[in-house]
Amino acid sequence: MAGLAALIDFLSGGHGVGVSAAIAALGVGVGAGGVLGGVFAGALRGLERLPGWARVLAWLVIGGGLTAWLMDQLGVIARFGGKDHADAVAAAVAGVGAGLGLAILGLIAQPSTGKPAWLSRTWKRPLWAGPGLVLLAIGLIVADRQVAVDNYAAAHSALRVMAVLMLAITGVAWIRYWPRRLRPPVWGRRVLAGLLALPFVWALVVVGGDRDVLAGLLGRPFSSLSLRTLRSLGDIDRDGYSFILGGGDCAPFNAAVHPFAREEPGNGVDDNCSLGDAPLDPPRVDPPIPDTPPPTSVILITIDTLRADHVSWGGKRNTTPEMKKWSESGTRFIRAYSGGSWTSLALSSMFRGVYPRRLVWNPFYETNRFRLLRSSEMDQLEDGEMLKLKFGLPAPEKYIPLQTYLKRRGMYTAAVIDDGSTGFLDLSTGAYPDFDEYHEVSGKALDVAVTDAAIKILDAQPKDRPFFLWAHYFGPHGGHSWHRGVPRWGNSVAGKYDHEIAWTDKHVGRLLARIDELAKEREIAVVITADHGESLGAKRRTHGVGVGEDDIRVPLVVRGPGFAPGTTSKQLVSTVDVMPTILKWTETPAPEGLDGRDLAGILSNPASNKNRTLVAETWRFTSNGDATHNMVTVFDGTFKLVCNLLDEALAARKQQGDKPLPYGEPKIERLQEALDAYLERTGPPNFVD
Repeated sequence: MAGLAALIDFLSGGHGVGVSAAIAALGVGVGAGGVLGGVFAGALRGLERLPGWARVLAWLVIGGGLTAWLMDQLGVIARFGGKDHADAVAAAVAGVGAGLGLAILGLIAQPSTGKPAWLSRTWKRPLWAGPGLVLLAIGLIVADRQVAVDNYAAAHSALRVMAVLMLAITGVAWIRYWPRRLRPPVWGRRVLAGLLALPFVWALVVVGGDRDVLAGLLGRPFSSLSLRTLRSLGDIDRDGYSFILGGGDCAPFNAAVHPFAREEPGNGVDDNCSLGDAPLDPPRVDPPIPDTPPPTSVILITIDTLRADHVSWGGKRNTTPEMKKWSESGTRFIRAYSGGSWTSLALSSMFRGVYPRRLVWNPFYETNRFRLLRSSEMDQLEDGEMLKLKFGLPAPEKYIPLQTYLKRRGMYTAAVIDDGSTGFLDLSTGAYPDFDEYHEVSGKALDVAVTDAAIKILDAQPKDRPFFLWAHYFGPHGGHSWHRGVPRWGNSVAGKYDHEIAWTDKHVGRLLARIDELAKEREIAVVITADHGESLGAKRRTHGVGVGEDDIRVPLVVRGPGFAPGTTSKQLVSTVDVMPTILKWTETPAPEGLDGRDLAGILSNPASNKNRTLVAETWRFTSNGDATHNMVTVFDGTFKLVCNLLDEALAARKQQGDKPLPYGEPKIERLQEALDAYLERTGPPNFVD
């Protein structure tokens, strides 16, 4: 049954990679089905001789174990009482339901001494109960494909296993009452079992060496579940990676060496099983500090959670009339991307001019009361407060942020921040040092407060002192509320999101108007962009769980030296380009090793940007350090390669619309080389206490 599920699911995915891949899909399904079926059958046989009450108790305990595991994996307890309380209740109900469901399945399939299973004791029971189980299985499959697709991997695995169990139990019960003449003899069953083993052997031979097949198998729910189940058996050293079926573990008896390990250059070991041992990096040289004043002041405006196709010049609604009007005095980049799909990664990357995985990260832990604590602050947990998630904020060891370079060369540095409830931009974290003035707004009407505080700082600047001002608006990220004086577009998720954008735009417009007044008296260059985008669903919106176009494509408008007014650029650019652009404006030497490029240089020499590839990524960890999301995408404006590092799954896409492509598309090879090179030099997020 598992083999058929994997095969049908794989074929319905339209991967088009031939008969070999189809046989491999059948093989991994058969293998995983044999493992799971053997465990379930072993439990049935082990409980067969127990008295009835003991069998009931045993299956309730087994079901309770599943419930406890699901609640732990989904972080249910830590979410109670917070903003995710409703989700926690739903997850708890689903976990209890899954446990009870498993217990009931076990009891109806459980034989006792001298008696068949309850489901098979009369020929009528399979006829009326079987269709019910089939319908339930179909319902679970639909839920797996439709509900929270990018989240809660443990819950989705449970849905798939339960669906297969229901179908298998029903099939066994029906076979019991088939006419004897239609039942294969014992020797026939043995031959059939041997034939079913052949696809499994084929999968062992083919999958590990064929990335096309591997990408196809991991791209479908049942075949990916089957593959992951078998890989877990090949994970001998329990480092999370298998040496079989494309798991990539080149040292199955050494837990320190695996595809997710950090490559240590020059140690003679291929720590991450890719491209051999990396050479040592040359020593970093600190750039010189200019002794001449910068020719311009700079203002950077960032807006949280703003999609490129939901601003007035990129979408269907006039959500940002103020920014649209102002952008006509600068250059709009309509193919701009963030380096990360949530704030911590995106802004840390933007301010340091490199992609997130290159940074060193200090670990912080979010509690169910939405406080951020360092590892050394665990004694500050209050009664009833629990750790939920592990995050990272950049440490100063390796890459120095933009404002530090500007302050060194004599510019006054100021920031006005609305961080909502996240705490990522809180001054106490140390992630954004070297601001002479760091103002964190609080209270109500926060977009209003950001603009008011930013204007106050601007008005206080002497004309002979160059400055750098960063203003961060949280509005589109925050919870929805209705605002007077801006349009409404209905009660849909997208409509409410656009309403919040329009409210933020109104107050960004006030800041831009004041900037225009001051620009008549002094040189001021301006950048407007977003930290990341947003995925809009029918009932909710999210970010940070994927690297789709909605998550990472952002608006970018630049006005300053080298940018012609009223122009639009289709050059492929990234928010990591913001730092080198500002350094160039202020005649501040840039450090070596940046991923970003000067945007003015790209415009003046488009050929230099012709074959560029960009990187974007996301990762998330539970409070105990287990990764729930870990994805990197490399793209060139036309094609895109997404790697899920949790299982080495690769997905090729046409970038516009995120449309799936066969992995074997020839132009993907260049992206694969870029991905391999990036991961070779970075590896997993580098957390350092």
